[in-house]
Parts: sequence; C-alpha cells; structure tokens
Amino acid sequence: MATIEVFRADDLGPALREARIAEDMTQQALASIAGVGRQWLNAFEAGQKGSAPLDMVMRVISALGVSVTLSRRVPTLSFPVDEEPIDLDSLVDGPHQ
Repeated sequence: MATIEVFRADDLGPALREARIAEDMTQQALASIAGVGRQWLNAFEAGQKGSAPLDMVMRVISALGVSVTLSRRVPTLSFPVDEEPIDLDSLVDGPHQ
C-alpha cells in the first residue's frame, strides 16, 4: 500500500477506507475483526468521526494490517495572492539614489 499523508483528524477514516477497499474487505468484515460497529465504521470512513476514540481507531488500523507513522513536517508559508508583488529593487535603490 502506498503512503497516505493525513493532516486532519477527519481525513484518517477516508484514508483507512482506501486501505480496506485495496484489501477487498467489506465494512462488515472489518467492523467484525476490529470489534467496532458497522455503522460507526461507515461514519468514520466518511470522515464524520473526527473525534473518534483512539482505541477504536487503532483497532481498525490493526485489523487492516497497516501502520501509522508520525513525522515532523516543515510548515509551508502562505502569502495572500491578492496583494501586488513587491519590487525589491525599488526598495533597495529607493529615492536616496
């Protein structure tokens, strides 16, 4: 299985849904193996359980035979796109030239 990056809690369920489908497993089968309800799993896979209990999530992960890896990521800088670009040359050379 490929590596899937998850940045928000409600993205984990849909990522695990991809893993379940890749294993050709039904929701009912996964729910049974993981010891969770099928309706709960359905909502979790739909991204509707962003505050799901960690023990339930870990049982689903274990039942799928996948792993979760934590890694530090470098934050990306974002700048407003509606501002005019700054002309650095005019700032450096400025009126004192």
